[in-house]
Amino acid sequence: MELVIASSNLSKVRELRSILEELLPDLRIRSLVDFPDFCPLEEVKESFKQNAVAKAVWASEQLNKPVITDESGLVIPYLGNEAISLERKKIHDKDKKLPDTKKVLEELRGVDEGDRVGFLECVLAFAVPQEGLLCSSSARVEGYIAEEEKGPASFDFSSIFIKYDYSKTLANLSDSVLARISHRRKACEKLHPSIQSYYRRS
Repeated sequence: MELVIASSNLSKVRELRSILEELLPDLRIRSLVDFPDFCPLEEVKESFKQNAVAKAVWASEQLNKPVITDESGLVIPYLGNEAISLERKKIHDKDKKLPDTKKVLEELRGVDEGDRVGFLECVLAFAVPQEGLLCSSSARVEGYIAEEEKGPASFDFSSIFIKYDYSKTLANLSDSVLARISHRRKACEKLHPSIQSYYRRS
């Protein structure tokens, strides 16, 4: 039995694979790296959930396999809502001259601490051939944006995001701490019973 992580983002795949192999040790976890001819669905929806669901249904139909998709991002209410966050992501994907982290820091330069709050959100969707979407889940990590990058530069905001009750950016936290507080882990744990139930009846 296998489950395909419908993503070719190596960082995302690595994190999800580690979590899923722990939660579902009997499954063979694959990714889109194993399917180089797959044509992904363009992200055109206005919410993380809509994108995750649309991508999951599309991938399960095209691959004819059970898949899990991840749609995640950083939402800073001061800079806009979830739809704005997705639009920023699409623009960034077309123009990678300046990492999104630096763009965010530029836009928040001089902004009061109270307006630097935000959250990292992850939505996971699980879909299977013939049946379509079976379930989805979401989870957030709430915190605020640092005034400068601290830790290895990245495109997932870990070098500028500080979770409440922590004094370091996510990039400067240990792997063991990250594994415990990750929004992806929380979303996977919520989805786990439904995925397990599907494979038990298959």
